[in-house]
Amino acid sequence: MTEQNKINNIVNELLRLSDSFVKIKIEERCPLNRNIGGKYNLQEHAITLYLGEIKKQCELLFPRKNVFHDYTAVILAHELGHATDQFLSTLVNWLERTEEPLQKSQIDFLIEFHAWRNAKRLVPNIPASFFNHIKRHSLEYYYREINKYYAL
Repeated sequence: MTEQNKINNIVNELLRLSDSFVKIKIEERCPLNRNIGGKYNLQEHAITLYLGEIKKQCELLFPRKNVFHDYTAVILAHELGHATDQFLSTLVNWLERTEEPLQKSQIDFLIEFHAWRNAKRLVPNIPASFFNHIKRHSLEYYYREINKYYAL
């Protein structure tokens, strides 16, 4: 089976499990020059996966381990978590109306937290320790942003 076929199988299976009609695009690199594995666009109801960035993240978090396909599934599940979040529009509206930096950080965190919560049910065969390691790494930025306001 070719690499593209394996990726397509992951995409098709997770779309089926999520019961979502979101459009999936696959690109090699993030045009924002950021190391993000995927991005959900609420207006387009589309997910873009960045396979080159996912490979970099795999090597960073799981050096010398052959986990690319499982890692890709977790990243896609997270993005599908955004796409299927019934509260996402409300949270985005709050975020756009909020001026207070701490509240913005808290809403950003909630958006990500909801996506991770929704993602977990889509990848039941992925070991919890693997999933949680990726989740913790992803949420670190949001924890740091919130904690800046509580530092003494």
